[in-house]
Amino acid sequence: MEVRVQLPQDQRERLSTLSQMTVRVPDGRFVPLSQVMNLDHRQGFEALRHADGKLAVEVTSGLNTQVSTTDQILDSLQAEALPEIASRYNVRYSFEGRAADQRETLADMQTGLIIGLGLMYVVLVWVFASWSLPVIVMAIIPFALVGGLIGHWLMGLQLTILSLFGLFGLSGIVVNNAIILVAFYNQQRKKGLDITKALNEAAVQRVRAVLLTSLTTIGGLLPLLFETSLQAQFLIPMATSIAFGSGCRRCWCCW
Repeated sequence: MEVRVQLPQDQRERLSTLSQMTVRVPDGRFVPLSQVMNLDHRQGFEALRHADGKLAVEVTSGLNTQVSTTDQILDSLQAEALPEIASRYNVRYSFEGRAADQRETLADMQTGLIIGLGLMYVVLVWVFASWSLPVIVMAIIPFALVGGLIGHWLMGLQLTILSLFGLFGLSGIVVNNAIILVAFYNQQRKKGLDITKALNEAAVQRVRAVLLTSLTTIGGLLPLLFETSLQAQFLIPMATSIAFGSGCRRCWCCW
């Protein structure tokens, strides 16, 4: 038979009741509990969480982007605080939440980048019936990516996942004018012009179209770039990648 003895509820809900309890010492006397032990209190865990079958503690914090960035904070923790804590208390640590999602997304994007560039090359090989001309067309992509990175620096933005999505989309956008430029070059070569004259003629015929398409793209994205609402803040990095990448692409094509 199980017998449970407990104090009245009003006494159980007061911390002072614990210090007033009496215990019996070896000589038979009853003394207050506070005379035979030191009482301390601390905040307990609201819930016990486990990761991979082991007890885990989740630590979160807010970030002031005006002072530091997420990458700087994580690098600082990995270099100083976390290794010391892990060695002192024999614990393991890992970055989860958004950091884990970002790692998984970046891994998927690396695979997608390889597949996308491969498919783009295959399509261009089929269009031009050449193995070398697609390489020339796709050579414009790095210049546009540099423009997107410079745009983030000028706008004071951090490179995010949406920024990378914008750079991916930019890779497909910037090859459009390069395709037409190479096509015009091939036409001039078939007419009997030498390489220098064919390049000059193709550039002269396409410079207006390059300027118009780039300026209209940038003009359409300007309202989003300078929007101050909270909803637009998530899309501004993507718009920055496309707008500045298109502008850089235009400068290199004109050059």
